[in-house]
Amino acid sequence: MPIKLMAASRKRPGLTRAEYQRYIEFYHGTIARQERLKIDSYVQNHVIDGAWGLLSDADHENKVVDRDAVVELSFKSFRDMMETLEPAVPSAASADGQYFANESTNIIVMAEEEEIPVPTPLTTFNPGLGIVRGVGAMKVLQYVMRDEDVYPEDYKKFWRMAHEEAVEKSPYYKEQARRVQANWRCRANDNDGAARKHFKMVDPPTYDLVVAHWFDTMEQVGAFRQYVEAMQNATGPKFANWSKSFFLYTKQIVIVRDTPLS
Repeated sequence: MPIKLMAASRKRPGLTRAEYQRYIEFYHGTIARQERLKIDSYVQNHVIDGAWGLLSDADHENKVVDRDAVVELSFKSFRDMMETLEPAVPSAASADGQYFANESTNIIVMAEEEEIPVPTPLTTFNPGLGIVRGVGAMKVLQYVMRDEDVYPEDYKKFWRMAHEEAVEKSPYYKEQARRVQANWRCRANDNDGAARKHFKMVDPPTYDLVVAHWFDTMEQVGAFRQYVEAMQNATGPKFANWSKSFFLYTKQIVIVRDTPLS
């Protein structure tokens, strides 16, 4: 079964965001290519902007706030992921984290992907706006915290109801969203000892869903604000703790992917 490991990190003290992002793309990314192990694909999402919580909140309920990048490591199986996180020889990538990341605050999600249909996907001929295999150039990662009173089984159903309502109430988003992918926290996440050791995080918050939304350019990303406000005001059952949720506007950087150019 394919599995994705998403790790959201923040820069270590003393680094600017530009220095951090340059380091992970060119130095850390090179390490990943040299010791690929069982990685099927590796994508870095460099944060441009983002927001935590609600406009009505007086303070952040989740004190682990700022993020500077989210990396996505995809594997063909859980075994491949474990062999990459716990290799026979200690990983250079794991040892390198101390030089750019505030490692104790890393947030990981082991996820299964679900493609969500959109009304206006990227056109076949769209030069310069998308990457290989046709998704928009601007990517929003939305971390949605499940309300503690909602069962995981109901959470998925309630999110879909709210998403469909929000799309219909957000005409700009409906026109501009080129692709939507739901990344659902899988049960493998309950066995995350190897990931905790690799990423050196301490008591990270638990997110059951990370939704990726693609747009053509940064100019269209304002459509997401229309959508997220509609989500927060959906008329269906309460399913999310929006004060502990957040979203990130990102630029996607492909480090490892065996994707044909056509």
